[in-house]
Amino acid sequence: MIKNNDQISPYQLAMIVIMTIIGVSVFNIVHVIAKFGGNNGWIIVAALGIAHIFVAFMLVRLSCKFPGKTFPEYIQEIIGVIPGKLLVFIICGYITFNLSYEVREFTEVAKMFLLPRTPTEIIMFALILVGVYVVRGGVESVARLVEITFPILFIPFFLLMIPGFSNLELTNLLPIGSDIGTGFSRMIPHAPHVFRGMEYILFYIGFMEKPQKAYKPVAWSLAFVTAFYTLVSIIGLSSFGVKSAAKDMWPLLLYIRNISVPGLFIERLDGIVLSLWVITVFTTIITGFFIVTYSLSKILNTKEQKQYALPWMIIIYYLALQPASLAELYKWGDWAFKYVSSIFIYVVPVVTLLIAAIRRKGAKKDEDF
Repeated sequence: MIKNNDQISPYQLAMIVIMTIIGVSVFNIVHVIAKFGGNNGWIIVAALGIAHIFVAFMLVRLSCKFPGKTFPEYIQEIIGVIPGKLLVFIICGYITFNLSYEVREFTEVAKMFLLPRTPTEIIMFALILVGVYVVRGGVESVARLVEITFPILFIPFFLLMIPGFSNLELTNLLPIGSDIGTGFSRMIPHAPHVFRGMEYILFYIGFMEKPQKAYKPVAWSLAFVTAFYTLVSIIGLSSFGVKSAAKDMWPLLLYIRNISVPGLFIERLDGIVLSLWVITVFTTIITGFFIVTYSLSKILNTKEQKQYALPWMIIIYYLALQPASLAELYKWGDWAFKYVSSIFIYVVPVVTLLIAAIRRKGAKKDEDF
């Protein structure tokens, strides 16, 4: 059971969802969309975003059946103590890989565009170490930090994007609707990569006083993510065209680098954007990091989770160093997020709901609506 001082509000839940999903991968989201979705990539990502809102409702519904309990607690009630703990530990392993991937990817982007002379190890170590400090403060510290950083990130980001709108060539989006079925079939396997992190909803809803109030914030947060991805896709595709966007690894950063504002004393806007984007990478890391430490406390039956933060930092740091290059990192991520993420976003919630229904576990009355 959660403590009274370990609760988050519906608004904080929405911020957690947004700041978790929109991580460093937003820089190459246009590359993925152009490569697999073609000219219609922006339409496809919008449709997939709407579909994932309904997927998220399934996650909320599952949590509403066990008010006052978090996923690591009620999964043991549904499938048994030992299988439940084993499943939670596997999820911890998956999230740890996700965190390592985010840390390494951001480090590579930062070294290329912002800190070329800074050693990879220093950037990663500093990023994870600060995360340890926040995670040790508990779920309230994580939620409050995410809540504060949301406007700090997105308001300046949108303002910096506006000057480049005059250079957009919307004709690069044409023909609209041509061969859209093929684009969907090629893009769907990569949907878990685009929306990875939404599975964290299962864990954070348990910290709400009334889980049934999670539907609206979850819907609005995923609507925001969908609108943001759609806008970024339109900007990237119309700026460079499908062929160029599919070849460039980080089209969004190139778009920002090409922005020229007369009279502006700052020459490199991409440096400003990357500096701001440290925030969302950091929040993506701490939201997942907290889930891992909290889940470990439930697996090992300890009252606190903070003692696991520092030791687990070593594991994240070690895994982040393993890929020999950025190409190898993306190769690992492509496999993991295409297949493994699908299991935790779609399969696990459906199967858990079915088992809970068959075994008649959870609240008897459905008060979700």
